[in-house]
Amino acid sequence: MDQLKYAEGTNGIAVSGHDEATRTALDILSKGGTVADAAVAGAAVLSVALPHACGLGGDAFILIHDAQSNTTRGINASGPSAAAVSQERFPEGLPERGALTCNVPGMVGGWQALHDSFGSMPWADVLKPATRLAREGIKASPVLARATALYSALLASDRGSKQFFLSNGMPLREGYILKQAQLAKTLEEIARNGSASLYQGAIGRSIAHACQAAGGVLSGDDFAAYAPEWVTPIATTYKGHEVRAMPPNSYGLYLLLQLMALEAQVDGHRQGLDAPTRFAKLIRAARAAFVVGARAVADPDPKYGAESVDMLLGPEGLKRLQAATGGKPANRGGTAVITVADSSGNAVTIIQSVFMVFGSGVSDPETGVLLNNRMLGFTLEDDHPNALAPRKRPAHTLCPAMVFKDNRLRYALSTPGGPGQTLTLVQIIQALIEEGASLKAAVEAPRWSMDLSGAALAEDTMPASVVEGVKSLGVDMATAEPKSPFFGSVKAVEMQAGGRLRGVADHRRDATVRALAS
Repeated sequence: MDQLKYAEGTNGIAVSGHDEATRTALDILSKGGTVADAAVAGAAVLSVALPHACGLGGDAFILIHDAQSNTTRGINASGPSAAAVSQERFPEGLPERGALTCNVPGMVGGWQALHDSFGSMPWADVLKPATRLAREGIKASPVLARATALYSALLASDRGSKQFFLSNGMPLREGYILKQAQLAKTLEEIARNGSASLYQGAIGRSIAHACQAAGGVLSGDDFAAYAPEWVTPIATTYKGHEVRAMPPNSYGLYLLLQLMALEAQVDGHRQGLDAPTRFAKLIRAARAAFVVGARAVADPDPKYGAESVDMLLGPEGLKRLQAATGGKPANRGGTAVITVADSSGNAVTIIQSVFMVFGSGVSDPETGVLLNNRMLGFTLEDDHPNALAPRKRPAHTLCPAMVFKDNRLRYALSTPGGPGQTLTLVQIIQALIEEGASLKAAVEAPRWSMDLSGAALAEDTMPASVVEGVKSLGVDMATAEPKSPFFGSVKAVEMQAGGRLRGVADHRRDATVRALAS
């Protein structure tokens, strides 16, 4: 095995936001597990190592490509709102935190669905590494330590969160051995009896009780009614490649709409990764996509009236993109990613999240589960397809993607970064395909993004001359603060002819890539 921000191998590769997860996934592959086994094992470790970002109380979106059948499938493991919610509960708008912001967590159901269809190792063995780390302890990473310091007041306001994520009432120090005994018991129960122990069993009832005790409305019946959904990815062509992404309620449509807008612009030559014309083109494409897709990125149940994805990915959508101006994303959050591939051409990418850092801030003292605040993905506009309603899934920034050439998988990638996820992925895909950049160069190049107001931001590493060049083209752009979270942290794998694998772990956040050489 090799551990770098960049790695190559022939038998398997994994890249994630924490090295214990990357190691675990490679270990599973080395023992003969499938990419599904490895990805679930690594994702479970992420939930233990990065509980503030992607604990068991969160959601997930999953893409898997099966080489034998040459098919790509998706799992929508996002949960719905409670049956008892209503817009009337929020006359002053949705709160950012607290028990009223929680949806049913879908992530664990997604893991099991993936394993049941594509795993080969026993389910209990797949969850064993995460269970051990929860019980025996894991060193608090720099990002977790910083998060407990930044959100110490939020954590201190909830009995469970204070117990689990503060030490004697104080933020965790980097390297602190974080033991999560209640979470270990929960993982052991899920390992024994499957995700049903969460959704139909005592775990879900306990979480619902904790939510209600903190003023929320999630019920045991809400958990029992939940099931993840297998979906067919949506796709568009871009410069002779096919890009596949998750359908709504994922932001995947925004990704594809941006590529459609770029595809329609005939440049005739490479511009260079730092060309002002490149960034101006990317920004305009993004603004158009956020306008055109705004009434389609919602729960796809026909009763909510979301616009047709097929229509938007066709000639009518392109016409709208060419006419659109303005536009901005409307979401934010904290997320973790794992991507795993093998030399046979199989790949999985899982992106999972409790939404904002530490989600709702509410943790169940009995199960060790921190709940999401994914309700913030809704709008309170009455006539909007993404309007808050009972047992409905909100819009999700989570957006894994896969890129194909000649019907063969070339790249599997995803990134955290809230509303900037699609912006980051489009920049990587455009750099790889249109600019001819290597995967390493595409990931390392300075990026643009948007802040929560929709203003264009240049990464602080972007030369001032480039920023000024973008402005001279009539596109406003400001330079972001150093280490801004809006620019994501790509975890990407390249599948080369002959089965050789390349992987890149973005330098912008904690991330590692490991490969099996033989």
